[in-house]
Amino acid sequence: MASRRQVREAAVQYLYALATSPENAGGPGFWELVNDRARLTYDRARVKTLAHLQQGRETTAEKLHQFFIDHATAILALDPSEKLARDLKALAAAEMKWAEQAAHLLPLTKANTGGWRRELDQLLLQSDPLRKNRAALVARLEAFPALREKALLDLVAKLDTYDQRARMVRFPENHPEQRDLDHLHKLRQEMDRLAEEARNLAEKVSACVEELDTVINEAATNFELGRLARVDLAILRLATWEILKRSDLEPAISIDEAVSLARDFSGEEAASFVNGVLDRIARVA
Repeated sequence: MASRRQVREAAVQYLYALATSPENAGGPGFWELVNDRARLTYDRARVKTLAHLQQGRETTAEKLHQFFIDHATAILALDPSEKLARDLKALAAAEMKWAEQAAHLLPLTKANTGGWRRELDQLLLQSDPLRKNRAALVARLEAFPALREKALLDLVAKLDTYDQRARMVRFPENHPEQRDLDHLHKLRQEMDRLAEEARNLAEKVSACVEELDTVINEAATNFELGRLARVDLAILRLATWEILKRSDLEPAISIDEAVSLARDFSGEEAASFVNGVLDRIARVA
């Protein structure tokens, strides 16, 4: 469950986006950025889930590679042009590389090595083309019945299953029934709830923005709101709304949280300004 701090921080970012670029506020890309810390946890969980679901893939890829080595003479005899041999060798190499990269991802996340999230996305993207290439090469072997041994077809079937599992990790939302993805579903739901709560809070503030700006302007003596950074104005609007509209919440709590947000977003000078304005608003509210 998202904390009050997380919801208010996200609401401030949404209010800022609405004031700065309304057409880009509220879309999936926006909430991905807002949820970046939660998304990091989610991506770590995706790597862990992928590692679990891909156990044994590296061994299977090695067996495929060994199959082609063991049948190298037969492959060359069937196709003296060596094109089939080259293509099968390239396939075996690609299978090995994918399996090795998947196995190395988990240690990278534990070491917090930069770039692993990009590697995860690239790896999952490569899974479908790898499966299609595998299927195309196996189809070509229809012309070479001597190579279509059950051992080879079993290895290909296993690798297809691993790719289906990789696709599940890439699109867990398409597999709500999969128990192996339960943790991913839970994290995704938490991010969706944060977005919903922050959006609802920001919309309540936006509905009263004229009233709030009048109160803030009166409290910000000798200071024009137009000169105020938009993120600081968003923080002031949110805290002022709470002071005026939420009788169940102590103004001191709203002020303290607003000052903390201003410090994080803009620095000490902004935090001091926000504190002074809100203190004056609370005294006359």
